[in-house]
Amino acid sequence: MKNKALKEVLVPAVMLFIIAAVCTALLAGTNLLTKDKIAEIAVQTETKAKSAVFADAKSFSDEKTVSVNDKEYVYYDALDDKGNVIGNVFSVTVKSYGGDLSAMVGISAEADKITGVEITAISDTPGLGMKVDSADFLSQYIDRGGNIGVNKNEKTDTEIQAISGATISSRAVTDAVNQAFSAYEAIKAGGNNG
Repeated sequence: MKNKALKEVLVPAVMLFIIAAVCTALLAGTNLLTKDKIAEIAVQTETKAKSAVFADAKSFSDEKTVSVNDKEYVYYDALDDKGNVIGNVFSVTVKSYGGDLSAMVGISAEADKITGVEITAISDTPGLGMKVDSADFLSQYIDRGGNIGVNKNEKTDTEIQAISGATISSRAVTDAVNQAFSAYEAIKAGGNNG
């Protein structure tokens, strides 16, 4: 009787262990096969985003950092064809409705204005929240400077118009843009940590 009870517990436990071990090995193998390709795609996406937010740049510097209010920001110098710095591109991650939202923000050194905004990662609600990744919404930030607000009803001189039903996502993008502008001002004031 004891052997039968032990067998009823031991056999399923051993089988479950074997299944878990095989699944773990398969996942580890898949990770080994795909990690280089995933990293390559991430670099391509980042390069494309930098070019999209600062179209006038001919190239970009290596990654640099600047610290503002105890938060570190990654940025790249946007360079002209002679290697002169014509602005900066910032990589900013903020909290949004569905989790983290990452954006690239370009800022012109000549005009102190935003040259473009590109969402690089978002996990907000499909349909509503994802609309912040549309060209129409993101174009509201171009040629603006300083602290930008969010208005639920209409776009003003100092505010962008939020997407109806996605105000939290709209505020998250605006927060990312404002943080990038604060980092830009710190660099301009000599706060480059390089």
